[in-house]
Amino acid sequence: MYTSIFFSPTIRQKFFKLTLLSLLCGGASLAQAEDQPKVYPKQPMAAFSSQADDALLGNKYEKPVWNLHDSLHLPDWLALSVNQRTRYENLTGGFKANGGDQQIALQNDIWMQAQLGAFRFATEVMDSRAVGPDAGSGISNTIVNTADFVQGYVSWVDKDLFGSHIGTEIKAGRQLMTLGSARLVSNPYYRNTPNTFTGARLRFLDGTQWQFNGFVTMPVVHFPSAANDILTDSHRFDQEATHTVFSGAFFEKSNIGYGVSSEVYMYNLNEADSWNNATRKRQYYTPGMRFYIKPAKGKFDFQTETMGQFGTVRYNTTSGKDLMHQAWAQHADVGYTLDMPWSPRLMLEYDYASGSKQSGSAATTDQRFDPLYGVTVGDFGPTGIYAAIPRSNISSPGYKLNLAPRSDLQFTLQQRFVWLASASDCWGTVACSSSTNAILYPTKTSGSYIGDQVGVTGRYDFNSSLNFDAGWFYLFKGQFAKQGTTTSGGSTTVPGLDTQYFYLQSQLRF
Repeated sequence: MYTSIFFSPTIRQKFFKLTLLSLLCGGASLAQAEDQPKVYPKQPMAAFSSQADDALLGNKYEKPVWNLHDSLHLPDWLALSVNQRTRYENLTGGFKANGGDQQIALQNDIWMQAQLGAFRFATEVMDSRAVGPDAGSGISNTIVNTADFVQGYVSWVDKDLFGSHIGTEIKAGRQLMTLGSARLVSNPYYRNTPNTFTGARLRFLDGTQWQFNGFVTMPVVHFPSAANDILTDSHRFDQEATHTVFSGAFFEKSNIGYGVSSEVYMYNLNEADSWNNATRKRQYYTPGMRFYIKPAKGKFDFQTETMGQFGTVRYNTTSGKDLMHQAWAQHADVGYTLDMPWSPRLMLEYDYASGSKQSGSAATTDQRFDPLYGVTVGDFGPTGIYAAIPRSNISSPGYKLNLAPRSDLQFTLQQRFVWLASASDCWGTVACSSSTNAILYPTKTSGSYIGDQVGVTGRYDFNSSLNFDAGWFYLFKGQFAKQGTTTSGGSTTVPGLDTQYFYLQSQLRF
């Protein structure tokens, strides 16, 4: 009797299903295996709905538990989302001649997409504002850009081009782009306003094996640009830099051997003045390559990225002097994730970005690396009114320790030691020839040590729609940060006190 029951088809199917799942789950019961929640990657603390939906790979992020699509009973072909981010920032002991001490940065975003067959029609409107800054805060349109279209494009998608199993996407119009490590081309998620480009992008991919991106675009210039107009929330629509072309090709290949993935790319920036945009006439070619293994429990991971840069650049916008440009940058890190509670991961890292050996009118070659449209928050810490470490003229080792006590709670402890790559060049943004963009210029006694930055960040996800994030960073100022000047030849100095920066932000997704 018992034998006949066991060999009935229904009982056999349940028995083998239970046995297989038990083996795969390390002896866990069927009920336990089926109850295991799916682990999703974390969306950045920014408006991300448009980038979470990948036309070729689908959406790998968790669907917001509160969402307009379900609440309004929208059809499957229509996507609609609203994002709101509020961030409070506080800075003491600043290192800029004109720098804000506090502000509330607001980012409101609406994303809509209609999918009709192989075509997608999308638009995104973002409103970025700041509450609390004053005229001396150095506020710019990287923080404030009142309601404007950050995206508006049409795309054509075929996931199996001519039966080749190769996915193809052609996108034309105003759009956001993030490529590879995001160190050279990215939507800067921490910043209050995005990098936007108008043009065409062609993309091919073979599942998760390889991917190619090619693009020809015009960068979009945020308006208004005058400080008084920004402070009063004046509105003026953004416009393309019509005489500037940013183009490139990017190829990535998964698992070239021993679990290592690779990327190789070439970007070209061809810049010229237009009626709405004065430039430094950068004519840059930026080749690069990256090799990496992604972090995994109980395993080592690593990443190395080498970026070269050559061409010409206008020394400043008024001198009319063009210089040869030769620069390079390097990132390297190695990490290990322990297979234990809290998933602790320790990572050692190093970044280098060249600076000019000569400065001022005597310079014949510009060697200051230009990070183009990349981000620094992942490597160097937050930007906003802080932005202490640029990817230009630095030599900086450091470490990070990541902890995840729970799936909805993560912490990071990090430390950076920062020197100038060239003690004769300034510490600041790329256009260091202009005193309005530099942080500090060298003096005869300033040396090259900027300081030691320590930071702690934490993120809590209430659910997939509501997230909180906070961070505290302290810059122990070194000799250069205390003795540098705010103008090239002047004597004005910034306060010698160490710098503290604190932020607290929330992100609400519908």
